[in-house]
Amino acid sequence: MGRPRMNWSDHWRREGRIPFDMLQTEFKRFVEDYLQPGPQREPGQRGEPGVDRPWIPPVDVYETPEETVVVVELPGVDASQVELSVADGLLIIRGTRAPDDRPEDQVQVRERRFGSFLRQVPVATEVDFDAARAETVNGVLTIRLPRRRSAAPRTIPVRPG
Repeated sequence: MGRPRMNWSDHWRREGRIPFDMLQTEFKRFVEDYLQPGPQREPGQRGEPGVDRPWIPPVDVYETPEETVVVVELPGVDASQVELSVADGLLIIRGTRAPDDRPEDQVQVRERRFGSFLRQVPVATEVDFDAARAETVNGVLTIRLPRRRSAAPRTIPVRPG
């Protein structure tokens, strides 16, 4: 008789870990670190690791015939800490998310990023920046960039001859 066959799925369940979930979590963290390079702390160095590393808020951009709309997720960012500007065909979104004041010895896991951020979104030159509006609701910043009247698409009717 041979040894009983080991059921790996039972082993991983007993350990409380699923290998693919762990692999996925680590892969996501690796990709995030690659896409968001910045100063990192050495192992054993004290301090808040999420504070020194920049973060990049996710952005959606969509267009209608009347305007371009930019939607930015900024949870935990005070509206007074956000600055919007336009230069060379780019909408520049910058600001700061302050870390919470929780003592480091109470923190078990810290995955959220804090500190300054910067996003640059290309915008069409037909935008009327004087009529632009921005508002934040529940941590979501919505920026509306209306088109200039002359740049709005028009239809030209064709009459039968």
